[in-house]
Amino acid sequence: LAGENTMSALGRGVLIIWLFVVLIIVSSYTASLTSILTVQQLDTSIKGIDDLKNSNDPIGFQVGSFAQDYMVKELNISRSRLRALGSPQEYAEALKIGPKEGGVMAIVDERPYVELFLSTYCKIAVAGTDFTSRGWGFVSTVQPYTFI
Repeated sequence: LAGENTMSALGRGVLIIWLFVVLIIVSSYTASLTSILTVQQLDTSIKGIDDLKNSNDPIGFQVGSFAQDYMVKELNISRSRLRALGSPQEYAEALKIGPKEGGVMAIVDERPYVELFLSTYCKIAVAGTDFTSRGWGFVSTVQPYTFI
């Protein structure tokens, strides 16, 4: 048998097909496992403003922001649940330690400030959908149009 080929063309074809099937199965398993682990990591109990309203956990807001009055008057959240936070570092620390250890469940703030905060603290994310207060408007001095 010296010098003879022990694998036929059909055997090589079956081997190549088998290798592709194994490659697809391994790739699919790896992708599924990665997806499962990522989704578990991103999961949060907060799906929207109703979850904040129905919870008894503390909620943070920026010192001096309209958010405190908005949550008390419009959303009927008890003032005792609200925690004033003065800096992005305080935001991050309050979220990190969580509501059971003296921190907060979530922070309610204006979207531009949230985006700025998230650009620095990328392990924190926006949970749920955005909500807006009613009756917002823009004020400007009236300038008459000039026609030339």
